[in-house]
Amino acid sequence: MDIEGLVTPPPPPPKEGRKYDLIVFGASGYTGRLTCEQVLANTPSTLKWAIAGRSPNKLELLALEYNKRFPDRVPVGIFIANVENEDTLETMARVTRVLITTVGPYLKYGTPVLEACALNGTHYVDATVETTWVREMIKKYHKTATVNGAVIIPQCGVQSAPADLAAHSLVSLIRNRLSCPTDNITFTLLDHVSGVSGGTVETLLSVWEIATLQEMFHARRTYSLSPIKGLDLPFIPPIQQHEDLGILTKNVQASHDEKVVMRSWGLNQGGEWYGRNFMFREYRSVETMFMAVWMYIWMSMIQILPYVTPVRWIIRRYYAPPLGEGPILESTNKYRIEWRGVAEADDDNEEAAKATISILCEKDTYTTTGILLVQTAMSLLSDEETFAKKTGGGVLTPSAAASPAFFMALDRCGFHVETKMMEEF
Repeated sequence: MDIEGLVTPPPPPPKEGRKYDLIVFGASGYTGRLTCEQVLANTPSTLKWAIAGRSPNKLELLALEYNKRFPDRVPVGIFIANVENEDTLETMARVTRVLITTVGPYLKYGTPVLEACALNGTHYVDATVETTWVREMIKKYHKTATVNGAVIIPQCGVQSAPADLAAHSLVSLIRNRLSCPTDNITFTLLDHVSGVSGGTVETLLSVWEIATLQEMFHARRTYSLSPIKGLDLPFIPPIQQHEDLGILTKNVQASHDEKVVMRSWGLNQGGEWYGRNFMFREYRSVETMFMAVWMYIWMSMIQILPYVTPVRWIIRRYYAPPLGEGPILESTNKYRIEWRGVAEADDDNEEAAKATISILCEKDTYTTTGILLVQTAMSLLSDEETFAKKTGGGVLTPSAAASPAFFMALDRCGFHVETKMMEEF
């Protein structure tokens, strides 16, 4: 690898002649199984796909179950791959057009998988929340992926993808209706009822153990993932009363989501399409100012306490579900996630025009992640109207897979997105 992060591999095999359209790597894990369910329920029966992992017995049982339940589909294949065996990852990347990986923590296990896809021109989708790792992957493999025609889309789960898709949708609406850029977007998590898996807890704890403080500091900068630097953003209080969204407070996920959105900003015409003055802020909605203060303190503690080794031990010992396990599926019918956002147009009027977005998914966090992963992969396979298709390759963002057809597919899966101009502002 040279100093520009460009690896020169043997020419990747043509995508058209590959054995599989899609492989789900980590299929026997909790998120992996839910992702496979989305493939079975919401992709064409003619899709050539396979499940991959390190345990032949688990994969064989899953394949037997899937083929029995869905006899009209092309039978699911099995591929044995291990993150500790780069040859198996290389072969896996060369036999599929798109790879979804749910094998985390990505700081520990993700790099060789992403590298294999970048080298072999294989499209790649994951659900990481590890911004420090994504920043490193951009530095190492963006140019390699671009040269080889591999579209790499990390952070495509319920963390980061909704925020990035919301920003893209609002900017597009303002561009189409008003022919002007966007000034700012305020995005908020309105409601979130869900459980947590052992893999998620382990991933979050691993970040504090593997990434250095310097890496985490740089990753938290506004433009840490963007190809260009924009304006220095003004300070905005973490607790505020928004005229359209109500009382807002700190959202621990915001520090990751905002970086992804600003990468989308920088990738799209060097910031010109979103707007040179564009800002994106994310919060959590609460009903009272007391709740806002309490939530701010709690979210701050969540970000700080895992630095302490005994705290991580206590969480693993007493609170984290076992790896590979998560919320009981029978109880997930009560789960839901809802977001809302408001954008102001940069139209030079005294009172700027506004657009609003609402996103609702009445499913648990992990099913929602499966929906986003699978439909992003399907978009990379067949949608000609996306930024990813026009760009051709590189480490991109979830909104690179967005198009009218993509949002229609999400809606059919239960992930509902609605954007409109506000009539009164």
